[in-house]
Amino acid sequence: MQGKPVLDSTASAFAGLPSTTQGENKDSGDNQGSSSSHIQGSSTSCIRQHRRNVSRWPGNMISAADNPSQVIIAIADAMVALNAAFVKCRVLHGNLSDRAIQFQKTVDGIRGVLAELDYASYAGASPDATRAEAPELMLFRSIRSLGRQAVAEGLDVDDREHALAPFNRLDDWESILYIICILGTFGTSQARRNRYPVGASRYPFIKLWSSDNALEAFKIKRIHMNTAVSFYDNIANKMDDGPLRRLAVDMHRILFLHPDCHGTRRDTEHGPLARRDNLEQAIVAALLALMEQYRREARAALSATGSTPARAELSAYPLKSRKRAMLPEAWTARKSSKARGKEPEV
Repeated sequence: MQGKPVLDSTASAFAGLPSTTQGENKDSGDNQGSSSSHIQGSSTSCIRQHRRNVSRWPGNMISAADNPSQVIIAIADAMVALNAAFVKCRVLHGNLSDRAIQFQKTVDGIRGVLAELDYASYAGASPDATRAEAPELMLFRSIRSLGRQAVAEGLDVDDREHALAPFNRLDDWESILYIICILGTFGTSQARRNRYPVGASRYPFIKLWSSDNALEAFKIKRIHMNTAVSFYDNIANKMDDGPLRRLAVDMHRILFLHPDCHGTRRDTEHGPLARRDNLEQAIVAALLALMEQYRREARAALSATGSTPARAELSAYPLKSRKRAMLPEAWTARKSSKARGKEPEV
């Protein structure tokens, strides 16, 4: 069966980067799903589009990571790749969620992978704001995205200037902040993810962010992000104490508390979110530097605890990841042992 169009992993925007979009997929099995890229708003051909048959995710869901350090490394890798896509081809992701950032385990450690490019667009384009979203995906949408949908539905939005402005990289970074907030609240690994249905009713912000009423979600996110106190009391205080909470607080400060565009509530003719768009480059540079700092700390933490996966652990991960991680002689031994009807020791 013919698959959806996806970004070619050899496209120039991703060449040689630590995380790439590779083989987003379509299947009905566990840890599998569908993804595509439909680059909107331009006929530029710097990223190739084509159809291919696909059957597996390129990695594992970030929520299945073993610890916060792995989450931070995967997010940092993915955002380096996404930043390169923007710099080289002016591409925005537009649909970041806890499914869009995945990870692979190799003998060298954790590597982040960027997926789910269904709503990727060129900078300056206006992605479809009325697309249907599952409640769990509404959690991660930016304030601008929710406001744009509310305007499209004919609802009264008091900051239309920001809502109707073109999407930019800050919208993707805002979604990253929400991903970190969710993972920091419910933790990582399958065992802790199973607590989500209970936690969703325990923490009011989860229910409000995932509302199918775009205007309600738009208003509550503006309240929660408006000040450091509001963010800490409503969000950070509910997160586990650790690197994810510290990262969320630091990201919120850079995204929403810049001296020239402090907060989210409209205070003048041009609200702070509209003014923030003029500082996009400086804010993104600060966020990339912050992620690199946290990535170095996360790698050091994994090295100190001996969390780099051994080859024997790789059998739980996608075959493509295992092939990359194995040494050539080990892969040769594997093939010859299969021919003899037994599995080699790796």
